[in-house]
Amino acid sequence: MNSTHRIVVLFERVIASLILASAIAIMTTLIARAGGPYYISENPLTYLSGSGTPISQPTSSCYGGACKYMYQDTVNPAAWRWAYTRANIYNWYVYKPYTGQAAARYWWLTYGQGAQDSWFVTVDQSTNQGTWAYLGYSDYLPNSYGELRLGNQCVQYYWCGGLRVYWDDMKYTTSP
Repeated sequence: MNSTHRIVVLFERVIASLILASAIAIMTTLIARAGGPYYISENPLTYLSGSGTPISQPTSSCYGGACKYMYQDTVNPAAWRWAYTRANIYNWYVYKPYTGQAAARYWWLTYGQGAQDSWFVTVDQSTNQGTWAYLGYSDYLPNSYGELRLGNQCVQYYWCGGLRVYWDDMKYTTSP
C-alpha cells in the first residue's frame, strides 16, 4: 500500500466516524427532548357544562401574556377543558398567574373505552403566584387520550366571595 492510499483510507474512516458521532448526538438529543415539557395554552377552551364563558385577559401576569378567567359561582358553575392530549403517561402542571385570587379545582380524566382514570386536585391560585403547580401523575395505560378540566365552582374550605378563577397555560412531561 502506498502512502496516498493510506491517507485516503484514514480520511474515509475519520469522515465515517464523524457522521456516526453526529447521528448519535442527534438521536440522543431527540430522545432527551421526547419527554417535554410540552405546553397547551388556554386557547381554545372547550365548553362542557354550566353557564358562562371565560373572559380573555391580555396581561403580562399570565403565562404567554394572556389567560382567561371567570368569577366564582355557586349556582350554575361552568366547566371548560383544555385541548385533548394523546395517549401516554404524563406529569401534569398548571401555571398560577400573578393575578390569581381563588382556589381552583382541576379534574383529570383518562379515556380508553370510556373513562378509565379520574382524579381531582385543588390549587390555591392566590399563593406562590407566577409558578407552575404540580397536579399529579397520569399513568393509566393503555389509553386513547385525556383531558384536563377546570370550573369556576367554589372549592370547599376556601374563601368563596366572587373571586376570579383563572385558566392559564398547562404543561406536561411524558415518559416515552
